[in-house]
Amino acid sequence: EGGNVGSRVYLTDGEESYKVFKLKNREFAFDVDVASLACGLNGALYFLEMDVAGGQGTRNNEAGAKFGTGYCDAQCPHDIKWMGGEANVDGHHGMCCIEMD
Repeated sequence: EGGNVGSRVYLTDGEESYKVFKLKNREFAFDVDVASLACGLNGALYFLEMDVAGGQGTRNNEAGAKFGTGYCDAQCPHDIKWMGGEANVDGHHGMCCIEMD
């Protein structure tokens, strides 16, 4: 009780890649029902500048988007367990990229 769940959900385009949105001069709208979101949890939606394949094929990364690799955001999270196909279990490396909230 009271621990960090640390879950993330990604929108994919098939099994091997993340969904890419081309939003220049376009509108994006969505509705969110937070009625069942537990008290104290953060429910957020934002766009990130991630590699479409989740970094698959770069360095030692054989997993790719299918396994949720390649995540990054503007807060440079240190809870990402895989970075370029190598373990980041000690959290020394942050995964930084551009984010649009």
